[in-house]
Amino acid sequence: MNANLPEILKHGESETCEFKSQRASLDSLAKAVCGMLNQQGGMLVWGVDDQGNLAGLDDADSRAKQLNDFLIQHLNPRPLLSVSVNDAVKKPIVVVDIPQGADKPYSVNREIWVRVGSSTLRADMELSASLVERSAAQLDRWEREPMPGFGIEDCDPAELIQAKTEIADVGRFGIDVPASDEELLRRLFLIRSGQLTNGAVVLFAHQPRTWVPNLAVRVVSYSQDKSGPIGNDVFVEGPAIRVLKEVVGILQQRTGFTARFAAGKIERPDIPAYPLFALREGLVNAMVHRDYEAIGGDVQVEVFPDHLTIRNLGQLPDGWTTEDLKKTHGSHPRNPDIARVFYLRRLMEQLGMGTQKLIAACKELGAKAPNWVTEQGTVALTLFRAPEPDVCLSDRQAAFLKSVERGTEFKVKDFAKATDVSERQARRELANLEELGLVERHGKGPATAYRRTPQPLR
Repeated sequence: MNANLPEILKHGESETCEFKSQRASLDSLAKAVCGMLNQQGGMLVWGVDDQGNLAGLDDADSRAKQLNDFLIQHLNPRPLLSVSVNDAVKKPIVVVDIPQGADKPYSVNREIWVRVGSSTLRADMELSASLVERSAAQLDRWEREPMPGFGIEDCDPAELIQAKTEIADVGRFGIDVPASDEELLRRLFLIRSGQLTNGAVVLFAHQPRTWVPNLAVRVVSYSQDKSGPIGNDVFVEGPAIRVLKEVVGILQQRTGFTARFAAGKIERPDIPAYPLFALREGLVNAMVHRDYEAIGGDVQVEVFPDHLTIRNLGQLPDGWTTEDLKKTHGSHPRNPDIARVFYLRRLMEQLGMGTQKLIAACKELGAKAPNWVTEQGTVALTLFRAPEPDVCLSDRQAAFLKSVERGTEFKVKDFAKATDVSERQARRELANLEELGLVERHGKGPATAYRRTPQPLR
């Protein structure tokens, strides 16, 4: 959103955009954010007056952190927000990107605020009751149900330590991370009415499948298609974020790399066949948006020679199609408590931008655009392997290289004689082969020689 900031300032305030001057109080900023969370989401720009005149903020980085901390401490429940400094304009300002809240109603110090037109108003009793009624229905989510018998002693101690470290390092929590495991889980809304929830099992259980049988990720590799033999089949289980990291590692190991050899070198740079961000984002979405209540619903990853598919039980938000995933869209996690922990550990995009970044990452590697399909109560994402780089050679270059064994040394005159070209032309063509990593040059002047590298021709 920030990239379009000049255009946003030009169009002025609206139901999804509010300007705040540099003198605005943190309380007034929080109320504006609260109003948008309870409505359609939007953007708050701090450092701009009501007419859109840019004043900027002194010490913008410090004030952004101050605002982020204030929002997390005073907004309830804690939302997934992005508070950032935009210095692409003449004077640095602070921008808050605000999704449509998944846990309405949101309140500031127990007061519910809503956005009406270009104004932020305190909700009247009727509207407050309606929002609270809707919120009560959301408490029936599977992730918020208590897991009888599951206690802190059943959590993985190493995962709790890792979570505390990552949450503190990322700095999105807004307050000091509690030293007590119980207090941490309470602050993460994973203890309700004194009992650990299903969400706590997903995120921190030492042996989650003891409590919920379908808490695993299955990774299956096929040598051809599904009619061919299975190359490898493994179930990965444990706390969700540890599983995520382990599965990404497995996929990188199984899918390998695709790359051109660097000019003059026999080593190949490690360029993955699939973008790391795309693998991670696809798995995060599957784990955060999956329907955990469905029986037999392990997240499944199927790896084929030229593509892989990540599949989870669930469905898109009402009214959405797979095409909506390719555009800027709101964040509507099916399991917001689980999503919040992924977000706090910087493993999740909070504003519906993750799928667009996933598409961009695939494009950057030259892979086909990813594809989403919904069928029979599942959502499946297919990622395509990046193609091996093309090596464009003339007929005489290709013929010469085929005649020379790898590791063989030769001179310019040898290439010129074999291809029937002048030595000047030979030097140009050898320079091209060097750029492609097919030959390497050593020596200077009359002692210059070339060596055929191990890189195969395609």
